[in-house]
Amino acid sequence: MSAQPAEAYPTRSPYRVEADEGPQTIAELKAALAPWPEQLMAFTARLDTAPFGQLRDLIAEYRMVWLSLVHPVVRAAAAASADGTATTYSSEDVWAEYDPKTLEPRA
Repeated sequence: MSAQPAEAYPTRSPYRVEADEGPQTIAELKAALAPWPEQLMAFTARLDTAPFGQLRDLIAEYRMVWLSLVHPVVRAAAAASADGTATTYSSEDVWAEYDPKTLEPRA
């Protein structure tokens, strides 16, 4: 995938939503999720029943759901995974790089 200008991305990172990025209110988050009705319905249902102490985590979770739906890097990775073109590694491939006794990377 070719590099896109920073303004083409909804966030600076495909891995996290910083406090100043993305939807900033519950209404904005609902509007941002509107193109995906099943996600919007799930968020609204959970929002309506969540205790106050869980609201922060719920909002953070659905901001990440939104990011996964709109960020081009994440969308490209999901598409590659779905169509079988993603690079995959077996657990044996990963662990081959580590010493099994110390779990330290092999020299």
